[in-house]
This record gives sequence, structure tokens and C-alpha cells, in this order.
Amino acid sequence: MTKGDTTKGDKDIWQDYTRRLAPVAKKKRTVKSVKASPEKTTARKAAEKISIAQIKRQTHAPLKKEISLPVLERTREKKLRQGEIDIEAKLDLHGMTQPVAYDALASFMRRAVKNHKRHLLIITGKGAGGAGVLRTNLKTWLAQLPESASLLALRPASPKHGGDGAFYVILRKINPPATH
Repeated sequence: MTKGDTTKGDKDIWQDYTRRLAPVAKKKRTVKSVKASPEKTTARKAAEKISIAQIKRQTHAPLKKEISLPVLERTREKKLRQGEIDIEAKLDLHGMTQPVAYDALASFMRRAVKNHKRHLLIITGKGAGGAGVLRTNLKTWLAQLPESASLLALRPASPKHGGDGAFYVILRKINPPATH
């Protein structure tokens, strides 16, 4: 047997082998879902339904008052645009659902007013196409809170503090009651 005959024999063997093979049938893939325990799932769904219903009532109800935010002094506006203010408290709402974000905002604002904080940063994220739900609802939510009377200014944050995905909230200076 010469070298050429061996190669021809290998090709014949390979062709015989491949002719006998049948294509593999494609199987449908099923995704197995992992389910949480029934008591946790129903409690979470009930809480979400209540919170969503509350927010829908609050966001779609006519506002009792509209936030009219004054123009600040020129130097203060400039400092805000350049991000040269000291942030006293920060809230990050990224990844939260509307009910959870609203509750977090209400709690945050209550603590900020109580602790006499003035310069706040609220990070909402930009959302899809710059029109995120949290971003668009922030002004409405702030107007509905009892602390809205303390609100002095709401401005987009500078790029240093998050740009279009964040807002500065400036609260009025609250003078403590005079003691005699």
C-alpha cells in the first residue's frame, strides 16, 4: 500500500461514517421558574397594590397647590449650575418602583426638614430616553408632601452631582421658635 492509497481509504471511511449520521433533533427549551413562598408573594403583591393605588390617587388627583419656585439670587443659581454647593443629604432612587420611591422620598424629606437640612440631592436616574417615571414625577410628588411649604428651589443637578439624572432640592431656612 502506498501513501496515496491510505489517504483515499481514510476519505472513504469518513464519507461512510458521515452518511450514516442523522441530524440531531432540536429540543424545545423550557425555563424553570423559581417561585417564592406563597405567603411572601401574596404579602408583597398586596403591599404593591395598595401602594400603587395610593400613588395613582396622589399623582392623578388635582394638586391642592402648585409649586411655584422663585428664581434664586444670581450667585446662588451660578453655584448650583457649577455644583459648588455642599450637599447635606442625598437620596438615590435608582431601581426603585414608584411606590417604594415615593415612600422613600416622603421619609427623606420629613427627616431633612426635621434636621434643618437645606441642600439636598435626589438622584432619580434619567430613565429611558431621558423621560424616566421617577424623574418626571418628582416635582408632583414634592408638591403633595406636607414638607412642600419648606421647598425653596428644585433645580437639575450639575454633571458633578449626576447631571440630568439628579436634582438639587433647596429648602427654606427655618428659624427655630424664639425662647423667652
